[in-house]
Amino acid sequence: MAQNKSLSVDDLLTLSSLSPKNFDNYIEKKGFFPAGRRLCDAVMATTFFDKNNKKETDAVSVSRSVDVYKKGDTYCFALHTSSMEEYGEGKNILKKAGFFYDNAKELNQPSSLIFQKGSITVISKRPVPGDSVVYSFVLQKKEFPDPGHVQFAEDLLKFDSHEHLASFFGEENVKKDVYYFSENESTKCSVLFPNSSRQAVFIWDDASNLYKISFVLISGTIPTANAVQYRGNFSQNTWISKNGIYSGMRIKDLLKLNVNDFKFYGRDSEFSFMVVPEKTKYVDFTKLGVILGCFECNNSLLLDSVKVSAADAADVNLALYVSCMMIKP
Repeated sequence: MAQNKSLSVDDLLTLSSLSPKNFDNYIEKKGFFPAGRRLCDAVMATTFFDKNNKKETDAVSVSRSVDVYKKGDTYCFALHTSSMEEYGEGKNILKKAGFFYDNAKELNQPSSLIFQKGSITVISKRPVPGDSVVYSFVLQKKEFPDPGHVQFAEDLLKFDSHEHLASFFGEENVKKDVYYFSENESTKCSVLFPNSSRQAVFIWDDASNLYKISFVLISGTIPTANAVQYRGNFSQNTWISKNGIYSGMRIKDLLKLNVNDFKFYGRDSEFSFMVVPEKTKYVDFTKLGVILGCFECNNSLLLDSVKVSAADAADVNLALYVSCMMIKP
């Protein structure tokens, strides 16, 4: 290439380490000028264009631009280039820098790859057929909460990848595992504080990259590959939801907390003992999934119903309790 790169993936990594007040100055020193604002990922971004975006008689023109924006607790830096060579170099930089990615995929094949390391996620994107030839790297830097602000089960939703968990809680406290939904269905997962009273299982939308939370499971015992081999004793899980629900909570106490009746599926249902996902008086069971357990309930005819009233179950003193909580984004 006759033109020199004015900003690379290495520069994106440097940019993410700077104070926000220095973002614009760093980008402009790399030969870019501010060109207004545009919508990126549903938020407004400041856009910069490369001053060298021009045709030269003996050079191949390469167009580049950078978008800078913040979405929630994440700073985002998007580098766009028309150079396939720069795109390949960028992926190699991330690989050599020790970023985790799905190495089962060939680097030059998929339309996009996700690279992760600590609080940083970089998504590389190839041009979509039919669109303009633009290769992109979108660097996302997560701002982690203060440790004192991670108190409730819902606070775990702030960590959207295995790398985020390992960076915040320590690699020794987060393990990669396999979660078994049934004998024939399983998925890769991450377990925080495994085999302890603070264990939590993270099920990911993208299991290959252990990325994007599908839901978090809070329970005393969990059906994972490593848990099956564990021979120690399980303590009652101490994570509590923001509205006060916890693993082991009696159904009478759950009714008292909700100040209203709710229903759960009977034992012959596909969703046996799961609380029906509805918004009730004080608990939104569409966001907080609850699965019940029961001691010595085999002889209860009430549980043969498709849906069972929790108040009716409590009235006949069935020993129902919260076995598992499912926290959803």
